[in-house]
Amino acid sequence: MKLPFELALALRYLRPKRTFVSAITLISIIGVTLGVAVLIIVMSVMSGFDLMLRERLLNFNSHIKVFTQDRVMTEYRELRETVLENESVTGVAPFVIGPVLVETQPDEGLPQIYTPYIRGVDIDLEPTVSSLVSTNSLVVGELDLDGGLLVGSEIRSQLKLNAGDYLAVHSARSFHRIREAQEEGSELVLLPDDYEVRGIVDAGYFEYNANFMLTSLENAQDLYDLGDAVHGLGVRLKDASLAEPTRQQLLKTLPAGLVVRTWEDENSHLLEALRVERNVMFYLLFFVMIVAAFGITSSQITFVVQRTPEIGTLKALGATGGQIMRVFLSQSLFVAALGLTFGFGIGLLALEFRNEFLVLMRDLTGFEIFPASIYGFQALPAQIVPGDLIKIGVGSFLICLLAGVLPAWNASRLRPVEAFRHE
Repeated sequence: MKLPFELALALRYLRPKRTFVSAITLISIIGVTLGVAVLIIVMSVMSGFDLMLRERLLNFNSHIKVFTQDRVMTEYRELRETVLENESVTGVAPFVIGPVLVETQPDEGLPQIYTPYIRGVDIDLEPTVSSLVSTNSLVVGELDLDGGLLVGSEIRSQLKLNAGDYLAVHSARSFHRIREAQEEGSELVLLPDDYEVRGIVDAGYFEYNANFMLTSLENAQDLYDLGDAVHGLGVRLKDASLAEPTRQQLLKTLPAGLVVRTWEDENSHLLEALRVERNVMFYLLFFVMIVAAFGITSSQITFVVQRTPEIGTLKALGATGGQIMRVFLSQSLFVAALGLTFGFGIGLLALEFRNEFLVLMRDLTGFEIFPASIYGFQALPAQIVPGDLIKIGVGSFLICLLAGVLPAWNASRLRPVEAFRHE
């Protein structure tokens, strides 16, 4: 099969030669390759971070929360049965949550004070809505909440706690009673509740590990003077993406006055920040492709200057301006195609062996590039999103093709007489 005249001539010009122009062309291909590879790697890693963060948020949090406006739910058992009737719901568990002040009780030295949130859960029902009360999250100790606490791993580090230690817990109940006694003109001294640290849990999320403690539902009800009431119900769904439709359904079936919030509502700022950061990173990294496109432009300009006499000859033999333009655009197309092919290959290969590369760099330099203690991930997450690959491929190709338009257009406007003057 015979190639078109423009394509055959473009391929002939692109044959490797030991010239300055060939070196510029090679640099242009390398620039496109690196730009595409960096875009694929960074966007896939950020998608992986987003996916892992969502999974961890959903692991220790329910998909939907139902509570009253005053956060005191007395008829929670009946409401739980109503919520379970929804076909999208797989589990419902009551909870009590609120801030407390805890004080360590060391054998020597001064006690340390910390202000975490305490979460009261039903140890039998909680596994149906989250993975907090499970052997997978337990680092040390036992899952016993009767008169005891499960402490986040970061709280343990800050307070230097171990299973078997005791914490003095000052609740809102204590402060309310003291204030009421002062208003009545009497003095009241309330001793804090002592709780044993039964175990250390790791939710896989720094904020939770640093700010939450778990206890039994009964203990939390006592701390907040709730009697048999709770603060709300946690709801687990078959699919987290059904949260908003299920919320609308529950609002129709549950009594008026109840508040129903989805996990997206409670984490909207974090999710929005991740989305904005990802989009900004995508646009910023695309400037790498623009820089690579300038390399294509410079090489094409050099080509046009070098081939000016030949352009004049082709024009004299009857070649049209459009044909000349297509010759040089074909060169840009080939550079873009080669750069994209190598870029996709290197990018996908790097993602496949990303963790092996991190281990190699750690062994060679002794420096942990991706420390698990900071990021909370044992391996560098990555998710290849087909839509991102399409955007990167199409966007990069168009930028590279546009980079060759101006030199090709200038070549097409050369007149034979002007071209021969350069000879």
